[in-house]
Amino acid sequence: MSYEPRKAVLSDIPSIIEAYFDAFGEHPINRRIFNPPSSESVQRFWTESLTRDLQNPNVQFYVITSPEEERVLAFAKWWQPPTTSTITSTATDTDTDTDTSTSLAPALPSWPDGADVSFAEEVFGLMDRKRKEVMGDRPHWYLEMLGVRKEFQRRGAGKALLRWGLKQADEAGIEAYLTASPAGTPLYQMHGFDIVETVLIDDGKRVENFMLRPPQGVESRP
Repeated sequence: MSYEPRKAVLSDIPSIIEAYFDAFGEHPINRRIFNPPSSESVQRFWTESLTRDLQNPNVQFYVITSPEEERVLAFAKWWQPPTTSTITSTATDTDTDTDTSTSLAPALPSWPDGADVSFAEEVFGLMDRKRKEVMGDRPHWYLEMLGVRKEFQRRGAGKALLRWGLKQADEAGIEAYLTASPAGTPLYQMHGFDIVETVLIDDGKRVENFMLRPPQGVESRP
């Protein structure tokens, strides 16, 4: 089956949330932060977060939907390097620094009721710090999320969304960056990513690989 990514729109949000928890609902990190997924506060958190993402000019949020209905089968959230106009506008509006994409991200909504807040801030804070350590000020495309409903996994939908973002990075002649679990790492290695650092989280129970891919097929631009 051939999959064609398209840009997500606000009306996709309920289906994106459903696809996210279908793919990741049993993940130990999610169980400590977003549990139960059906609760009003969890649904509100994701609705507010995704609304901000879809309205952020530096986020490229793409989905793959079923041909029979507009049900989201897979989704990917890519951060693109901020444009000069976006940096200028954001700096004027917020009076903050103009570091790469994370400085342009709006603050997250309040964590859901019952969330292990200290754990959430530790995990997501680590992800943010490591990306800044690895990438510094170099422009890059960052894959923050990639998820596929269980029944459509290993059918090519995730690869289509991954390749969409890598094409943008290659055409710009810049690097791509992501964080992966050991289970997801082989897929990214097949697409040119290398592990640059491995970190234990959750009291050493889980491994996260920080991965980097140089531009391919074009000469890197200065």
